[in-house]
Amino acid sequence: MKRLIILNPQSRHGKAARDFAKILPGLQKRFGEGIEVRETNAAGHATEIVRTTLLEDAGYQQIIVAGGDGTIHEAVSGYFDKNGAIIRQDIPLGIIDLGTGGDFFRTITELSDDYNSAIDANSFSLIDYGEVSRNNEDQIHRFINISSVGLASEMLESLNRSSFQSGAAAYFFHTLKSLFHYKPKQVKIEYIDANGDAQSISTDLITLFVCNGRCNGGGMQWAPNAELSNGLLELTLLSGKKKLPLVMSSSKIYKGRISEVPGAIQMQAREVTVKFHQGLRLDADGEIISPVKEEVKEGSIRFSVCERKFPLVM
Repeated sequence: MKRLIILNPQSRHGKAARDFAKILPGLQKRFGEGIEVRETNAAGHATEIVRTTLLEDAGYQQIIVAGGDGTIHEAVSGYFDKNGAIIRQDIPLGIIDLGTGGDFFRTITELSDDYNSAIDANSFSLIDYGEVSRNNEDQIHRFINISSVGLASEMLESLNRSSFQSGAAAYFFHTLKSLFHYKPKQVKIEYIDANGDAQSISTDLITLFVCNGRCNGGGMQWAPNAELSNGLLELTLLSGKKKLPLVMSSSKIYKGRISEVPGAIQMQAREVTVKFHQGLRLDADGEIISPVKEEVKEGSIRFSVCERKFPLVM
């Protein structure tokens, strides 16, 4: 079997390159001569490598990402051509977790009977992925794990600007820092629920997590019951003007007890639209998507799910 491994040597602040060098002999013994390793050298390079590989039909039967959630996101994007059509569904994506948070890897290893055996056998499933767009723009961003609006995106901006970026502690610190400064935004959330019925909520938004996977932020379980192939997005809404209860309940989020967090509302949806009159930040799989400027008076963000189309080793 011919496998392509895409290594992000800069993941985990360069530690990924050293860790990969340690496991490479074992991978060569495990997979034989059928592996090729390519390193990324810039943001977006993983997308380019995957897209070119799939379009050229170079004979690979499996693509493996060796990196973190950001590299996974880039690799997923490479499965789509510039018109948004998926290129191949018979060459699955596998993961060697070398990232800081490892959040999507947590989900797939929880849902897989034996993930290493699945990679060895190239056993895969077609899973769901999400799409998000702003203000009815033509540009669509895809996510395989979690997209969010509000506080979580502001936390990511704080994290990216800081020298303190290592591990779950960094995510927690920047969440607290951002929460202290964050002002809840008035929004209207319209969604089509699991039964196909239209619903709406008007609220003071802290964060809305739109989940295909189960966790982000270094193990924060925003959707502990999420599945990857049920055609539904799991929504977790944090709202209200009181922020202290969120801080006091943070340990419950890591333990998968989001239902016990004050002010948390969980829903299932096939599509979601967030309408707002103040600037809202947006991210998809940890990638900040051009923050809305404060002078923007109103807008909307739309999420939808694409059922069982992405090939993932499981």
